Amino acid sequence: MNKHIIYVLLVSLVFFSCEDNFDEYNTNPQNAQVGSDEVVPRYQLGPITDALKATGQISNQVAPEYTRQFSYNTSSYRVSELVASQYNGMWNKVYRLNPTINNVLMQTEEAEDAVDKVVRAITQISKVYLFTGLSDIYGDIPYSEAGDIAIQFPKYDTQEFIYNDGFALLDEAIIALTAQISANVSLPTDDRVYGGDVTKWIRFANSLKLRLAMRLSDVDGTTAAAKIQEAMNHSGGLISSNDESATIENFDGEGPEHSIYQMRNEPFRMAKFLVDYLNDTNDPRLPIWADPAVNGGDYVGVDNSLIDFPDNDNFSKLSEANIFQRTLEDIVLMFSETEFLKAEAYLKGIGVGKDDNAANTAYRAGIQASLEYWGVEADAVTAFLAQDFATLSGDDVAKLEQIAEQKWVSLFLTGTELWSEVRRLDYPVYPSRNGVPGYFQGDTNGEMPTRLDYPEDEASLNAENYDAANAKYPQVIASKVWWDVN
Repeated sequence: MNKHIIYVLLVSLVFFSCEDNFDEYNTNPQNAQVGSDEVVPRYQLGPITDALKATGQISNQVAPEYTRQFSYNTSSYRVSELVASQYNGMWNKVYRLNPTINNVLMQTEEAEDAVDKVVRAITQISKVYLFTGLSDIYGDIPYSEAGDIAIQFPKYDTQEFIYNDGFALLDEAIIALTAQISANVSLPTDDRVYGGDVTKWIRFANSLKLRLAMRLSDVDGTTAAAKIQEAMNHSGGLISSNDESATIENFDGEGPEHSIYQMRNEPFRMAKFLVDYLNDTNDPRLPIWADPAVNGGDYVGVDNSLIDFPDNDNFSKLSEANIFQRTLEDIVLMFSETEFLKAEAYLKGIGVGKDDNAANTAYRAGIQASLEYWGVEADAVTAFLAQDFATLSGDDVAKLEQIAEQKWVSLFLTGTELWSEVRRLDYPVYPSRNGVPGYFQGDTNGEMPTRLDYPEDEASLNAENYDAANAKYPQVIASKVWWDVN
C-alpha cells in the first residue's frame, strides 16, 4: 500500500460516528464567525485540510448501506436506511469551518507573499471539495451568502452555480500553484493532505476538476467536455500514482482517528451484494477488507434491509486487523478513481477523442491501482488482471458497466463519492426490494435513496430559504439532485 499502508504510525473532524452526533448544534452554523484578526492564514491549513474528511466519513453509516457494501444488522440503522432522517453532523462541520475559509481567502486576496498565495490556493481547492461534496448529498445549499455576518438568512444556491463557481476557484488555484512550483516555498507542515507539496496539490486540483466535470456530463455536456479537456491536458498532470493520492493520515493514541474505528463494535457486517461480487470475481481484496464469519469460517455477507435479523456470527465483519484501525487513513481522492474517470472519458469521447484502447488501458490501470493500494501481492494482481472482466469488451454499454462496477469496488470507504457515482452511473444494478416480502420498504419503496433530507434546524433558523429549497425535492430522499438525470 506504499505510503498508504494500513498500519500507519504517523499522523478532524469526526462525522457520522454515531447518531448522537447528528444534532450537536442548536444555532445557525452559517452565521458562525471567526474574526479576521484571529485567523493567520498559514496556520489554518491544518483544520482546513483535515476537514476534507467531512464528506468522506458519510461512508461509515449511510453510503455503504445505500450502495450494498455494508449491511446494518439491527433495526435502528436498517429502518433509517430508507426513511427521511434529518442529519446535520456533516452540514454543521462544513459550515462551522466556512468562516475560517472565508477569512483566509479574504486576507490572502491581495497576497504578495508566496506562502500566502499557496495557502490561498489550497484553501480554494478545499472549499470546492467540501461544498460540491455537500451539494451532492443535499442538492441546493447555502453557499455564496453563507458565513457572511451581514446576512442573517443566507439563500440556497443551485448546484449548477456551486459547480461553476467551483471550476472558477479550481482554475485560479491551479494557476497560482503552477506559478509557485519553482519558488521553493516552505509551507507549514500541518497541511494534512500533502504536507505543502505544491505539485501534488496541482495534480489533486486537476483530478478534482475531472471528477466534477464527469459528474455533470449528463446534464451539461458542453461544460463537462471543456473541463475534462483542461484537466487531462494540463501540464501539471493528474494524480498518477498511489503516492500522489489525496489521503489524510490519522494518529495512534490521542488525536484524530478514522471514524470507522469508532464503529468496530457496531452490529454491522459486510453486505451480501459486495461479498458475492468479490467472491464471484476471485477478488484478493476480500480477505483484506473482511474477516471470515465466526460460524462456518467463510466470507459471507448479510442481505440489506431484511426485517428479521439473522445471527451476526453467521456473517463477515470488516477486518479487525486491516480496517478497524484508528490509524487507517481517510481517503479523499485516489489514483484509481482518476484512472476510472479517464477510462469513462475515452469510452464516451467526452473532452477527448473516443479511444477504446485508451479506455481499456485506463480501466486496467484503475483496477491495478486499487489492488496495489490495498496491499495485494504482485502475483495476485497479475492473476486478477488476467480474468476476462479485467479487459473491456462488448458494446459501449457493456464496457461502461465494467468500468462502473470495478470503480464501485475501488471506492470502498470513500463515502460520498461511492454513493454519488452509483447514483450517476446507475451501476451496479441491485436487485429491487420494491414490494418483496421480508424486506423493509421505507419512504423509497425499497429503492436506493438519491439524496439526504435537509437538517431540521434549517426549518426554524433559515425558514424562508429552507422552504423554497425544500420545495424542489417533493419526494425528499427519493428526489434527485441536479446532475442525477438518468
